[in-house]
Amino acid sequence: MLTNTLSTELVKRVSGITKNPIAILDLSGDILAKSENFKYSSSHIDIKHSKKALPLLVEGEKVGYVYLDASPHVISEEGDIIKSMLELILHQKTILENITSEDRKINKFIYDLLHQADYDESEAISEAKVYGFDLKKPRMVLLIDLGGEIKSTLFSENLSCNEKDSFWAKIKRSLTSQTESFYTRNRDNVVAYIGGSRFVVLKSLGSEEEMVANFKHILKTLNSFEYSLKSEFRGDVTIGVGKYYSGISGLKESYEEALIAMNFGEKVWGKDKVYSFDSFGVVAPLINSGKGLDFPKNVFEGFSNEELKHTLDVFFENNMSLTQTAKKLKIHRNTLVYRLDKISENLRLDPRLFDDAVQIKLSMLFGELVHQ
Repeated sequence: MLTNTLSTELVKRVSGITKNPIAILDLSGDILAKSENFKYSSSHIDIKHSKKALPLLVEGEKVGYVYLDASPHVISEEGDIIKSMLELILHQKTILENITSEDRKINKFIYDLLHQADYDESEAISEAKVYGFDLKKPRMVLLIDLGGEIKSTLFSENLSCNEKDSFWAKIKRSLTSQTESFYTRNRDNVVAYIGGSRFVVLKSLGSEEEMVANFKHILKTLNSFEYSLKSEFRGDVTIGVGKYYSGISGLKESYEEALIAMNFGEKVWGKDKVYSFDSFGVVAPLINSGKGLDFPKNVFEGFSNEELKHTLDVFFENNMSLTQTAKKLKIHRNTLVYRLDKISENLRLDPRLFDDAVQIKLSMLFGELVHQ
């Protein structure tokens, strides 16, 4: 458990409370770290015959020694204080290491569950039970992106991997607590850190009989929930909402829906809001009209001509003006008309017609957002 790096940190922590030479030893008596004023002719100390070596215990198990090179009187005054302080630090680190280790496993499990194309449903349900939650229960997905100092810290290059692990684990525990405090009826939620500044909540919807009512209640209260998270984390909070769909594949669909809703909402209206497909008003039916998340793919299936794609981009950038588009592309107006005809033939939607243009533009945008 005791390493040279950890021992060096321990020496630094207690050097401020004693002026006496101090060293951290492993179980055999080898010196792992020492204060600058610690002078000893060997890198090994005979701990069996030394009253200056005080054992360090973590959960009742001896992990090493702290060696205080001082008189018996000083050791009796400072020894217990230094020993207690070091044991407290080691105990906290042990707990944190156990928590982050378990959290990493859960994070990876949830990430794979939501991102892998194929996931055996029975295996996923069995694995989830090992981590203490039931995937058979109805759940919806809340995708949460945290801004402010939390985002800056999570993206910081100045933190070590261990420091970053400790930080997201702390935020995850806080997010779990906030979710359970706000939604007190169904606390069987699963929270995972999925990278960047994003966390996912597999929000329990209770029993199948209560599911519809609970889902409606959550939708009505999400703005208040977002506000409570903003107060807790003191920064922007953006939430993407996915509806309930049955089974493991349903969780993936709910996640993809939450992801697209968040990405689309942020691009159009900005961060620090709650977004679901229902947020998009008249646009929502185009996204969720039975075509679901295949909407972008269906529109552009088989459409691979890069010249026509570029023409379409420029056409929309110039507000569907034939004259401006032809000028920008440096082609004759008739050539542009010919290309637009080819686009209409391929997509079965005419970009010169407003309703068709909206569908084409949205499909282009959703196609980009799905891959973010």
